Amino acid sequence: MRTMLLSIVLLTSGCASGFMIEPGHRGLLFNPKDGGTKQEPLTPGYYSLPSCAFSSACSRIDDYDVTYSTRKEEIQTTSSEGLVMQLRVAVIFRPIIQELYQLHTEIGPGYYEEVIGPEFRSAARGVFARHSYLDLQKQNEKLEDEVETELRRRCHGKHVEIDSITLESITYAPEINQAVQAKLVGEQEAIRKKAAAEAEALREKLALEHEAEKERLKAEAARTAKEEERKMAEEQAKVDVVRAEARATAAKADVTVARAEAEATTIRAKAKAEEVRAEAQGITPLIVQMHAYDALGNLGGKGTTILIGDFAHLPGFLFPGFVQGGYGGGPAAPPAARPAAATLPAAAAEPPPASTQSAIPVSAPLPSTTPSTKRGVVPAVLTRPEPPRGAAPIGRPLDN
Repeated sequence: MRTMLLSIVLLTSGCASGFMIEPGHRGLLFNPKDGGTKQEPLTPGYYSLPSCAFSSACSRIDDYDVTYSTRKEEIQTTSSEGLVMQLRVAVIFRPIIQELYQLHTEIGPGYYEEVIGPEFRSAARGVFARHSYLDLQKQNEKLEDEVETELRRRCHGKHVEIDSITLESITYAPEINQAVQAKLVGEQEAIRKKAAAEAEALREKLALEHEAEKERLKAEAARTAKEEERKMAEEQAKVDVVRAEARATAAKADVTVARAEAEATTIRAKAKAEEVRAEAQGITPLIVQMHAYDALGNLGGKGTTILIGDFAHLPGFLFPGFVQGGYGGGPAAPPAARPAAATLPAAAAEPPPASTQSAIPVSAPLPSTTPSTKRGVVPAVLTRPEPPRGAAPIGRPLDN
């Protein structure tokens, strides 16, 4: 804080005097003839003072700087370890404008030397003595706040404002500097060794993790391969089952087809046997004779000549009149010198279609009539002339 100037204007002449209050300052008017010091602070400006040429009681204005002021103190103190330290500490302060009259009347213009300075040095020594010298290097702001709080407590009610405390420098004793330097070197070495150990531990950890991950991947690959093999085996087993079922189904189908064919063959054989048996039971000489006449009627036509051959080989049931003793009973008629001609009945005399003009061999099964007669085939040649052009064919084809 700048030194307060107490301005006393003395008039040595008969003319009046004045006083100038600068910006950032306040003044208190002292008039001994009018009650002494006035409580209302004077703002910056020029003020005229009455003449005191013939009186010893002159008026004056006491000037106060109300801006923030800084004072620095060199403080020697000891740490909590008992080590001596030299500190350079600064305090920033100013008077409270509204309480400027009380400050002037109670303490006076030298309020820093009277109140703030002593309290500041005492508070700083007390706070620094409670801490280690190491704290001064790491916790400067915290220590400054503690000193500021303690100084405000001490200056409470003294009409001044404490703004802040600043720790500007610390000077250690030579042994402390050496110890601090050694300690710093040791800490740096410890930090370096710790970093190296941590790096080595990290490298080993990473190597172990890499190896473990490698083993895990290998085991995972083996497990995956086994799982794939198991799945392939299951799929192959399913395929084999499907193939076996297909083969069994095919075999069953073959057996079914063979059984069906065998059953069909058996049924056909039975049907054929039944058919043969039925035919054997249903054929009589009369039926044979009737079929023979029908066949001759179908094959013949008008003017058709049938060459039969030797009457000795003619079946008796065809022409019973030519056979003595009835149907195959007696000796055969005497043979003729040439083949006999037989004329078909008039009903069958119409010519057949042109495509039927040919020599047709006819064979007919001959049933056995007597023990001495054998079943044989009588050859016969049937010839007929070609029907007239434009004649319509008659008759029906020979039954098979």
